Amino acid sequence: MSVNFNNSSILSAYDSTERHQASAERIVRIVFVWIIIVVGLVGNSFIVAVLKIFPRMRTTTNYLLVNVAAADITTLLFTAMHLIPIQGPFPNGALGSFLCKFVYTNNITMVTLLVTTMTLTLLAVERYHALVKPLITSRRVNTDNIAYIIVGIWLVAIAMVLPLFVSVDHRPNSNSLCSPGDKMDEMKVYVYCLMALLTIIPFLAIAFCYFRIISGLYFENTICSRGQGPSTPQELGEKKKLVVLLMVLTSVFFVAYVPYGVALILQFSGMANSSDKKRVIFSRFKTAVQYLTLLNCSTNPFIYAIPSTNYRCCFRYIIKKILFRNTREEVHAIGLKRRSLPEVV
Repeated sequence: MSVNFNNSSILSAYDSTERHQASAERIVRIVFVWIIIVVGLVGNSFIVAVLKIFPRMRTTTNYLLVNVAAADITTLLFTAMHLIPIQGPFPNGALGSFLCKFVYTNNITMVTLLVTTMTLTLLAVERYHALVKPLITSRRVNTDNIAYIIVGIWLVAIAMVLPLFVSVDHRPNSNSLCSPGDKMDEMKVYVYCLMALLTIIPFLAIAFCYFRIISGLYFENTICSRGQGPSTPQELGEKKKLVVLLMVLTSVFFVAYVPYGVALILQFSGMANSSDKKRVIFSRFKTAVQYLTLLNCSTNPFIYAIPSTNYRCCFRYIIKKILFRNTREEVHAIGLKRRSLPEVV
């Protein structure tokens, strides 16, 4: 038996191996992304369930953290739909327009990004007023107005992203299935301004608030000493843990979402339609940004749980309930834990 290793057979075998490796790599990426999505959905659902099950956890800070969890759940769900391949030709008409505006381009992530940014900024400002200026109660967020504030945050976020939803549509005759069409120049200016609002202003406000809080807690020793009566070491420790939690949460968010803003700016700058080499680099960058965004949504519940004994206890209770295990220890621990501050997670 003889085997002819001519050039065509070698190239064919090489191409087949490359296709197999690319296919295997794609499968690994898809599995990894879906693991992140499932973990994130479960973890953030736990955050929502904690406030539903435990009335004593219903503080304004925790309501705002649940709002972040709701934004993360929305991001994960729409990203999951975005990853589902469309079989056959792209639909025309109203369905094609809907898919372009909400699924294919995953524009809904812009809404959740704005919601999270505004919520984290509000958390920083609220902590600033609670700790640095405790005597000024008129500016405080409370359980009576928190629902209106959260609804307002979502409405403002939707209004800010409305130009994107209106302009992006299914355009079968253009280079891209979904694009703003002849409004591309206007959308570039809009995206640049939106990214500036999303990063510069919130960052400055958050940095100022946490700088004053850290200064009062660690250097000036003015927090827990004015107008609140004597504070125990436990109360001071709880306040420090809460500040650390919110700072870590905010830092991780900016690290994850600033690259997303850069990717969006590059997208509207025409990077996707440039040379082959730049398109490949941009495609890889977008993939990395997608992983980073999803990881941020999935790791937030762990950020809450690590410094907070209350959240850890509540998580254990929920898991044991799901597994039909005895929860007496958790009920006892949660019941005995004294809420030493008006806003402790």
